[in-house]
Amino acid sequence: MSGSVSNTVPAITSSLSQLQALNGLFAIYKKQGPTSADVLNVLKEALLKEAGVKNPNPRKRKNQSLKMGHGGTLDSAASGVLGQQE
Repeated sequence: MSGSVSNTVPAITSSLSQLQALNGLFAIYKKQGPTSADVLNVLKEALLKEAGVKNPNPRKRKNQSLKMGHGGTLDSAASGVLGQQE
């Protein structure tokens, strides 16, 4: 393969690798209104944006570049602390 490769590719790959290397728990206070999945998606999109990575379709699990889950579900009428595992 000939030609030059953009200098942004290694930076994005490095940022994504750093995000994927995170392993732990985020304690998040969920206000009444959004579902647990909504909170998870907002957190994931914020982390990817900070790393400069675009996630074309964050709701399709198979195409996700960053996988996260939550340890408990609070319905939209509930509020409280939600443990987000990354």
